[in-house]
Amino acid sequence: MWTEKQKTRGAIGLLILLHLVGFVGWHTTYAPMISLLTPIHLLISFWLLLAFASGGQELKMRLLMVYLLGLGVEILGVSTGYPFGRYVYLEGLGPSILETPWMIGVNWAMLSLAIGQWVFHYLPELLPWQRNTVTALLMVLVDFIIEPVAPSLRLWLFAGTAGWMNYVSWFVLSWVMQCILGRSKDQHNPLALPMILCQVIFFAGFHLWPAA
Repeated sequence: MWTEKQKTRGAIGLLILLHLVGFVGWHTTYAPMISLLTPIHLLISFWLLLAFASGGQELKMRLLMVYLLGLGVEILGVSTGYPFGRYVYLEGLGPSILETPWMIGVNWAMLSLAIGQWVFHYLPELLPWQRNTVTALLMVLVDFIIEPVAPSLRLWLFAGTAGWMNYVSWFVLSWVMQCILGRSKDQHNPLALPMILCQVIFFAGFHLWPAA
């Protein structure tokens, strides 16, 4: 029978392995297959994060609301160019609805939960609106790292480059999502920081070693 510490170490090890295999795979002839596996990678990562969250059914319902909000705003963005700017999704995130992949909502929910829980754990003395602001700023920072490499990873493509409108909208939407999650996310999750680090290191790595 595994102890909680062993379960945590196993989950962190799996997270690291998933990101490492994905990163290396993108630099081989297997890159097209790695691209097809991206949605599965994202689902496993989100499931691991959620498995170590103790918010119960309330957290799951709030995450569903975040998912639907993220997906809905992305559908609006692809259709109209607002609020992020003109962009299209590529094939990397899998099946789509109205030219928007279902999985983008999962990405919003996963990042919102991981960063929100990490900020609460390390900055519990801040007021809720202050933690929401710090979390939203960190979400924008993560997006700032992702945007330049997203086209080469077949995720999405802007008409030109992601501009100020994209980052301002990311901040506002991230802030609203933290309000939706509310206090249901206010507890320590041992996978929050590893998830954030894996995501940041994974995407930052492509700045140093571009995909094949």
